[in-house]
Amino acid sequence: MYNFCLLFLLFIIYSFLGYIVEIIASSCFYRKLILNRGFFLGPYLPIYGVCCILMTICLQKYKNDLIVLFILATVLCSIIEFLTSYVLEKIFKIRWWDYSQRRFNLDGRICITTSVSFGLGGVILIHFIHPFIMKYLQLFSPINLEIISIILMIIFVVDMIISIVTLCKIKVSSNKYVNHDATEEIKDLTNKILKQNSFYITRLLNAFPKISGKNMKKVVALKKLANDFRQKLKSKVKK
Repeated sequence: MYNFCLLFLLFIIYSFLGYIVEIIASSCFYRKLILNRGFFLGPYLPIYGVCCILMTICLQKYKNDLIVLFILATVLCSIIEFLTSYVLEKIFKIRWWDYSQRRFNLDGRICITTSVSFGLGGVILIHFIHPFIMKYLQLFSPINLEIISIILMIIFVVDMIISIVTLCKIKVSSNKYVNHDATEEIKDLTNKILKQNSFYITRLLNAFPKISGKNMKKVVALKKLANDFRQKLKSKVKK
């Protein structure tokens, strides 16, 4: 039980650190502050947690060979990123990120710059970050560590359920309008959609500025209508 809880706690920690890294990198790339990344509501990106856990388990024995460690970390994380993109697109019919405009990309799912970044991150993780985190986690008693892990696990599972259910609702509702111009219907339903999914839709589109796919076209239109609606309200209040 202790080992499982420790593993989950490391997963959450690395997912949170990945979230911070993504915020910094995305804000620099898009030249605007992006405070949310990923489709979960909480401040974590599971893909980073998975990559880091696998690297700490599989690549520790290559710690003293920096070149091999870098290459293996690059390959491992690239495979995970590619598979994650593929699976999410198949499930939700949405392309969450697209590197097609970058040089040396593979189907727009991975590219050389992000893969190299993962490789460098893997070296830093194995040599500095993981030993540092383990040093401080060992200060907790087993029972306290288990309690913290269970609480975080409950929060994570609830977040995952809410996020997936909301995404499925968006997918189902937007599928109704894929094959015809539904501008009027969308206007009529805007208030209803805003009340039900406004926060999540806005957060999702801010998290993935270049998100694409049939199911998101009408959602993007909804967001624009929502923003226009809010701006009109603000201008009326000022008057």
